[in-house]
Amino acid sequence: MNIGRVVGTVVCTVKTPTLEGVKLMVVRQLVNGAEKGLVIACDATRQAGIGDTVYMIGRKEAALMLNLDDPPPSDLTIAGIIDPETL
Repeated sequence: MNIGRVVGTVVCTVKTPTLEGVKLMVVRQLVNGAEKGLVIACDATRQAGIGDTVYMIGRKEAALMLNLDDPPPSDLTIAGIIDPETL
């Protein structure tokens, strides 16, 4: 599980058909409370926005979370939003 903060969005002119309707977000990873690097993650919740702290899953589980029948090419997927009160 990875934790990060959404800092932007990605706009694509052409997407693979299995990613149609899925938001792509730019996320700054958080490691031990410090910001690490930027990654691009698919938003399975479709509700994350800029400034939200999110948790992400990777590898095969990331693609399966979006679609079990036809998994899209996703290495990192936002699985949920962390409430600021729980931090």
